[in-house]
Amino acid sequence: MPAMLPRHVWLLALAVVALAAAVPGALASHATGGADVKVTLDNNNVDGGTPTASFDAKNRQSNETSVAISGVSSSIVAAAANDYRMVTVFGDVWFGLYVSGDGGSTWSNTMVPGFPSDTSAAGTSSPLLGLDASGDPIVRFDAAGNLYAAGIAFNRDFDQPDRPLDNVAYVAKYTYTPGSPGGTSTPNSAGNPPNFTYARTTIVDRGAVGFAVPSPFGFAGTFTDKPWMEIDENPPSASPCSGNVYVAHTNFHGLVGSSPIVFSGSSDGGATFVGPRTISTGGPGGTSFNQGADIAVASNGTIYIAYQAFERSNPPRDTVSVVKSTDCGNHWSQPVQLGPVITGQASGVAFRTPTFAFVAVDDTNPNLVYVAYQDLASGDYDVVARRSTDGGATWGGPVQVNTDPGARHQIFPTIEISHHALHVGWYDFRNTVTPSNEALDVFYACTNCAGASWPTFSHETRVTDVSHNGNCLTFGGGTAAFHGDYNELDAHWTGTNHLVNIAWADNRNVSPCDLDPAPGPPSNSTGNRNQNIYADRLTVSP
Repeated sequence: MPAMLPRHVWLLALAVVALAAAVPGALASHATGGADVKVTLDNNNVDGGTPTASFDAKNRQSNETSVAISGVSSSIVAAAANDYRMVTVFGDVWFGLYVSGDGGSTWSNTMVPGFPSDTSAAGTSSPLLGLDASGDPIVRFDAAGNLYAAGIAFNRDFDQPDRPLDNVAYVAKYTYTPGSPGGTSTPNSAGNPPNFTYARTTIVDRGAVGFAVPSPFGFAGTFTDKPWMEIDENPPSASPCSGNVYVAHTNFHGLVGSSPIVFSGSSDGGATFVGPRTISTGGPGGTSFNQGADIAVASNGTIYIAYQAFERSNPPRDTVSVVKSTDCGNHWSQPVQLGPVITGQASGVAFRTPTFAFVAVDDTNPNLVYVAYQDLASGDYDVVARRSTDGGATWGGPVQVNTDPGARHQIFPTIEISHHALHVGWYDFRNTVTPSNEALDVFYACTNCAGASWPTFSHETRVTDVSHNGNCLTFGGGTAAFHGDYNELDAHWTGTNHLVNIAWADNRNVSPCDLDPAPGPPSNSTGNRNQNIYADRLTVSP
């Protein structure tokens, strides 16, 4: 959910039961990365005039990243973010889509069609047209190299014309057209990325009028939030669900209503979806209040979904739950709870730090499943991983991925599998030297790679070349910090090494960094809101 939306759920999810975690051993690092690459194309803190979908002329914010490596060519990488570059044109955030054809060394920028000022043929025919904003971005490729972008679109205000369509979850498809040049963007159109041609946008689920309800309600009806997408890239000989597109998200029902995880599937390349259906209830592990689903598809087509579940009790109780389908999402197991998790706002951190669960399944064994999340059990956030060897029926205890020098926070984990190796990335405050948590970095570790085997992780690798201050107050007129709610990495096995691409929100270009909670200074176009997306590619030995 992009900034300026009230997070009415995650602040309620505070837990009280400690979770013991083993601290991993450390082996020599065998991961090497290049220089950080700025994904956002901007004007380097100089006012560049009117922005377009492909150029951030006003040097505005972007955050909450997704990334995917094409299985057709590992040189093609897609990323996405909440992108605020067009705020001076239509007043809100939209889905920023970025594509690289050289493994992440250079990037093109565009936006999903249908934003409020989009008068192009693609924009005026989009089912998103008329909605104020779009975010919660996820990108994926199918086995043919086609690119998919999943997100939400919504209205913040309560204009009467908005009422028939207040918020949606959607999937946009870009057909892989090798060699096609990138299109030209304007303030009123979004060009195609190089090698891709926009095909269509499909609504997966519709919310009800409610997010934009005036005071005293603030929130009523149904709000679709935090969609996640995965595609079955297995060949038909391995999976009966080959080519299917899956989306899971949370439907928040009013301020105090339930928030089930719901699932939708498409067997026609995202043209139509069946669902949504609730998958988080049933049996002793079923829960009414949930958020943040992640999806993994096994080598035989089995689908795993992990999510955070919580009880609105006093004190509140949180857990991580997993469900499973072995028939392309037609039927689901009852939820399995992995155990209590301690959550809450990270102390000394100005931007929100919600806990989400992330799942990955071994690409050589469909019953070997991993889940990762952040946990406050030690008093500061750590990244922990857990493993199941029986298809998610039972789970081993938590293993702490990071070492913890100085008892600093490690947050926003992201995981993926390639050739049996589990790759983990996260935000890390370990380089902070004051109580103000002024130094934020991205770190990486792996297991079943670089000479390490579960439950031992490789020595952590610092991905970022320089630290940045995540607490810059770049939102709310200089009163709020926001770094999105997640980052993502993806991994690809070359036959010799693992390639790991990771993208994140970064404040290194924010100038000056406002830390005064008083309102102001006003947003300018010369750097005080210039939060950008950065990325890196690591090469990891087997």
